[in-house]
Amino acid sequence: MEGCVVHLHSVHFRGVLSAQPIIVNFHQLFQTRDAPAILPTIKNEDVLRAVVALLDTSLPDIGPRDMHETVHYPGIYTVILSRDHADVLEDYRGRASQKRTSFTPVPCKTTVKANCTSNMLAELWSWEQFCEGLQEFVDEAKDRKERRAVQREDGKIPPSAVGVESLIVAAACYELKILSTGDMVLQLSLLAVRKRYRHLGIGSYIMELLKTQSVVGKYDTLVAHADTDAIGFFKGHGLTDDLLLNDQFKKSQALFAYQQQVTCVTRLLEEVKILHKQLDLQREEVDRLNSKLELEKQKRHDIEKRFLMYRLKNTQELLDSISSDSDDQEQTEQEHSKPGTQDQEKAQSAEPSIQTPEGAGV
Repeated sequence: MEGCVVHLHSVHFRGVLSAQPIIVNFHQLFQTRDAPAILPTIKNEDVLRAVVALLDTSLPDIGPRDMHETVHYPGIYTVILSRDHADVLEDYRGRASQKRTSFTPVPCKTTVKANCTSNMLAELWSWEQFCEGLQEFVDEAKDRKERRAVQREDGKIPPSAVGVESLIVAAACYELKILSTGDMVLQLSLLAVRKRYRHLGIGSYIMELLKTQSVVGKYDTLVAHADTDAIGFFKGHGLTDDLLLNDQFKKSQALFAYQQQVTCVTRLLEEVKILHKQLDLQREEVDRLNSKLELEKQKRHDIEKRFLMYRLKNTQELLDSISSDSDDQEQTEQEHSKPGTQDQEKAQSAEPSIQTPEGAGV
């Protein structure tokens, strides 16, 4: 397939919605100078972010970084189904006139091929570059959602409240590779449809599109790495999980399994680093709380010490007061006892002396 961006005919799904399939090679697109726009008025970077977000939401066990590496991997093509901006705006406004004509979703002929220029940029659009504008993209998406919620009651939703996150309804990633036997294989690695648009035949249309070699290129076998829950879906489209038939693809799957193991180990290492950081933060918090506890203990000790000193002072003052009162009482008693003694001495001196015949006084 020529070109890094290929637009196909729009397809109607059961009279509910229409969407245009677009096949994009993101790795080649971001290496191209003056790259064509995937969607009008929308940056290609935001389209990639919306695709990764859709895949990550539908397949949460893989992780956004692995999703980005898969979508942006050399040789990977991504099938995007995008709705028209005006149709989505009408749906949000609640005045959409659904078309009753239903067509079977079959592969369409290529109508537009946006050829990429041959001048390649020196740097790839890495995960770090992907993350640089990610927060801004998320904030803008939240802002658009809030504006739609505010305007929903009167139905007056501005066109700027509809972004790329509302346009993309499905995405799938595939790769054409040659086995050691010389057979050409189309390997489907990711497939996701937004929850509200499921059971409309969109996933079946993508499978039929991948079977159309005039669109995706010539190959001998179509291989899908499917979860257990999706085996029934792929069996319904002619694929099989027969071990003997799939044995010839084990060699190609070995490299995929190794890549998955490396990804798993890398993710575990990142989680260990995060846990170490959390542990360090917890230790710092424990040290802070211990310091605060020691400070509180010191304050309590000072308060108890001052309270004891206060009680000791009061007790000393009370003892001094009691001692002073006792001395005053003793002095008063002594003063009262002195006049009686003088009277007794006067009385004794006033008594007449009696002499015995021998002349001694008694």
